Amino acid sequence: MSRELIVLTSEKPTLDLQVLASLPLHVTGNYVFDAEDRLLLRVQEPVLISVPGETERLLGIESATPVWWTEIHIATASPEADHLAQRCAETLDGTIWTAR
Repeated sequence: MSRELIVLTSEKPTLDLQVLASLPLHVTGNYVFDAEDRLLLRVQEPVLISVPGETERLLGIESATPVWWTEIHIATASPEADHLAQRCAETLDGTIWTAR
């Protein structure tokens, strides 16, 4: 089952997925695959949210506007993918939201 993390940042984030190259993974664009070519993550391009109250309406959390919204989609239900997504989210240095 897939799930997502959303990271809200005050500045436009830059996530260099190539930093994950030290792990037995490979990165193609915004997609991260394991050594067996299974999709683990997809990281969306950041979107600027400038409508006051929009993050509260969508996520139930308040944030200042404007705010950058970055989605990290976890494609598989595995501890490895969850850990990797959390690691990516933390590098963005923002507020992390998840439905779980």
